[in-house]
Amino acid sequence: MKTLSRTLSLGLLGAGEVAQLIHLPILRQLRDRYQVTALYDPSPSVLSQVGDAWGIPHRHHTADALVADPAIDAVMILSPDQFHGEHARAALRAGKHVFLEKPACLTVADLQSLIEVARQTDRVTMVGYMRCYAPAFTQGQALLKQMGETRYVRVRDLICEGPWFFAGWSEVVTPADDIPGDLIASSRARRLADLKSVCGDDAPPAMLKAYEVLTGLGVHSLSALRMLLGSPRRVIAAHVAQGGMQINALLDYGTFVTSYECLIDDVVRFDATIEVISGREKLDIHYDTPYIRNLPGRTVFQTSTDTENTVQNFGPFYKDPFRVELEHFHDAVIAGLPMRTPLQDALADLDLCRQIMAAARQSAA
Repeated sequence: MKTLSRTLSLGLLGAGEVAQLIHLPILRQLRDRYQVTALYDPSPSVLSQVGDAWGIPHRHHTADALVADPAIDAVMILSPDQFHGEHARAALRAGKHVFLEKPACLTVADLQSLIEVARQTDRVTMVGYMRCYAPAFTQGQALLKQMGETRYVRVRDLICEGPWFFAGWSEVVTPADDIPGDLIASSRARRLADLKSVCGDDAPPAMLKAYEVLTGLGVHSLSALRMLLGSPRRVIAAHVAQGGMQINALLDYGTFVTSYECLIDDVVRFDATIEVISGREKLDIHYDTPYIRNLPGRTVFQTSTDTENTVQNFGPFYKDPFRVELEHFHDAVIAGLPMRTPLQDALADLDLCRQIMAAARQSAA
């Protein structure tokens, strides 16, 4: 295995919306830590245009070719969720470090297989739970230690989809109808098989969509919740509505419950909040849309006594959580620092998504 310099040579497996709008701009800012030298995308037009725009020298026409590239030290997995396990396993077997966008996988079985491969290597594998790296979140973790026993938690993901926020200032390169039809069909079939393996072969479209929403959006909040308070004992109840775009779940933590609310609609706002309440304190962690860079997060801490009431505002924090997590990945690879979001921990999040769907199906029966 070659000795790594301070600058990591990085290959991006996938050049879609998140790569173009978020990761590539940050990686350019972090050019003292990263050099993006290789790119793969199944669309030749996207591969060419994104590669040219960002000056990426090596363009690969298959995922296998990218992970086998001897010039790269690490692979950023930005492919569709149903390929995360396969692509990450291939990268690890090729001796690459892996940054894996959330969700780690769509099924527990796929993730367990990936974890087993990761255990057989000395490579770093980190899950991209960027909200867990937000300065507002780490501030909240510190404040939580000052609080009394938790009595209630409320977690919200009430959002408008990303295109509304970035359509006015940025263009995303999309495929020029040049992805092979058989690849599109097999990819869709694979995704559907994964969704049905969790939700059931007879699951209606709304349930399948809800699982996509949970693993695509909700897992951000659920992973952050786990890092704050641990995993719940069970899912008391769950409900899916609005074709899968609305999800409500009640989680049992033994001495308190947590309410999770999710809604994707066309009201332009991004209300992603974790609220923790004790007998005398209240902690709020607020996130804004990641599609406009460096929008501030903030943390609010309220303390009440019999005679006084104090509200402290921390922030606004302008440092981008995506930048923080990529700095952290670099430190984990180069300096061997422990990871905040290791692959193993993602199992609990994926299993909680499965439990929520099981409770929702029972509710709908």
